Amino acid sequence: MTGGRLLGQFCISSAMRPYVLRLRLRGSDFEFGTTPERAAAFTKCIGDMRRILLKKGRVRPIAADRAILKSLEAAFDFQLAGLRYRFLKTAEAHSHATLDHLIRDLQRLADAIAQLPPSSKGQLNKRVFAKINQAPFDSEAFIDIIEAIEQTLPEVGPRRLADNVLSLMHPEPGAGRRAPIIDAWEAMPAVTRVKVEAMVQDNPSQSLVSWLNDVAGLLERERPARKRGAPRSISQAFVSRIATIWRSLGLKAGLAYSFFVHPADEDCIGRGGRVESTFQRYCHAALTAVGDPTQISARQVVNYKRNTGATGVRRP
Repeated sequence: MTGGRLLGQFCISSAMRPYVLRLRLRGSDFEFGTTPERAAAFTKCIGDMRRILLKKGRVRPIAADRAILKSLEAAFDFQLAGLRYRFLKTAEAHSHATLDHLIRDLQRLADAIAQLPPSSKGQLNKRVFAKINQAPFDSEAFIDIIEAIEQTLPEVGPRRLADNVLSLMHPEPGAGRRAPIIDAWEAMPAVTRVKVEAMVQDNPSQSLVSWLNDVAGLLERERPARKRGAPRSISQAFVSRIATIWRSLGLKAGLAYSFFVHPADEDCIGRGGRVESTFQRYCHAALTAVGDPTQISARQVVNYKRNTGATGVRRP
């Protein structure tokens, strides 16, 4: 039964999903011997990989075996590639949404504080600017500022307006719970937080209201651009990794061409075309060994060669 597994063919619980970025699959996690058919298929794939390497003539058996182990490790990691990509995209979307909420909450907080009478705002300014003027400004300083606002509000009036500010900072009151705006500050995109923390010190403000609005403006300005276009194929990283293993053996990851793919007949002249190369067959065998039916296309090999500057097409 595979309902409680992260990956059907691996003995990894679905409870490990939150740790997918740190998770490493090993051969012992793969059920390659649970049935005679699966064990035979695994053995065949290993044999195919070994024959491909030894047939090259320049690879010693012990070097081939080491390369196969590394290739299987790459195939294991490839099984997690899709899960990792979706995890990262979800985390990225969450951090962008958090930034939107943070900017909105800072602006609403500034508007609410602006409604306080001058004496109350002056008391807040005096207490908070003792924290703001401390250098350097970082997440700890932001937390100190928010907590200083919370501690000062019960001392100012009128009570209705002060309570309104507190309700914005704590929409769901709870003993010992810190303001959600602090969690949002720590959860926004790290690149934006680092840039804004450095800029805050160079943009002095005259009041708490203007400081909150300035920080919100900096966050908006430094909002990370969303990536456009199609994402890089997760298969490309696998191809690159196997190609690196081949290069360590003195082999080239290439394509194959046959002049007899489309033989001549009465109506047309025969022509050649690309066929599956030994590198593609090796990749396919490594993936099949771990129960993955993914095929490595000629385009993926071409993209690898283009990115690395390698050229050349071989006959099969």
